[in-house]
Amino acid sequence: MALLRLHCFPSTTYISTEHLQHQLHLPHFSLSLKKVSHFAVHFSATTQNSVVDSSLNVSTETTNTEQEEEYSKTRLLAQNVPWTATVEDIRSLFEKHGKVLDVELSMHNKTRNRGLAFVTMGSPEEAVAALNNLESYEFEGRTLKMNYAKAKKKPAPPVQPKPVPTFNLFIANLSYEARAKDLKEFFNSEGWEIVSAEVVFHDNPRRSSGYGFISFKTKKEAEAALSALQGKTFMRRPLRIAPSRQFVKLQTKEALQSNDTSVELNSGAEQ
Repeated sequence: MALLRLHCFPSTTYISTEHLQHQLHLPHFSLSLKKVSHFAVHFSATTQNSVVDSSLNVSTETTNTEQEEEYSKTRLLAQNVPWTATVEDIRSLFEKHGKVLDVELSMHNKTRNRGLAFVTMGSPEEAVAALNNLESYEFEGRTLKMNYAKAKKKPAPPVQPKPVPTFNLFIANLSYEARAKDLKEFFNSEGWEIVSAEVVFHDNPRRSSGYGFISFKTKKEAEAALSALQGKTFMRRPLRIAPSRQFVKLQTKEALQSNDTSVELNSGAEQ
């Protein structure tokens, strides 16, 4: 409630409620006047107060929720643990008060811990039992200090590589001596920047199938190369070039990088 103090001359003064409300631009208020030289006008802007109270309540509730979520209800932190204690020693101690799902020791080196142990119990009730019973407990000459530990953060899911499109040409009538490296160098020497080059091989015995594939970053480059290099002589043989059956292919950047090292495929590849 806000207090408005009006100083008036010592004469009888009457002010209408509507006029005062209009002058002060208040949503609504209660007014009391006395026929005295000095009087006070009491008003309450309930709309603004309720908004402020509401925002404070929401802020408080949010803070409390964040604090509750920050700490686990089943994961405990044991401090002042003996430096020589092992995971099995800690597990045996806590299993007296419930099921133990996991024990982690913060290690200084291979044989000595840092005096900190994180223990995950099977349920919140078992965690409470362990917390209450082991607080100030004498364990191998050390007095344990117990508390709830922060919730263990889940590892972020691996980022899936985003596929990028390539535009592929089928290259036939290759020399049997041709390799992916030769094919790539030929296209580069003709002024074309390719993504990858592949030559398909037969197995048993291993020999070239006489065809392969060239990949480009854009459709425009692929179509221009098809037109410009059709019938071009490569290792004493005229090339036959056509759009691959899988002309547009989605590949990850990692796959494209591996193709840059001149991949040679088995004969199962299709045009």
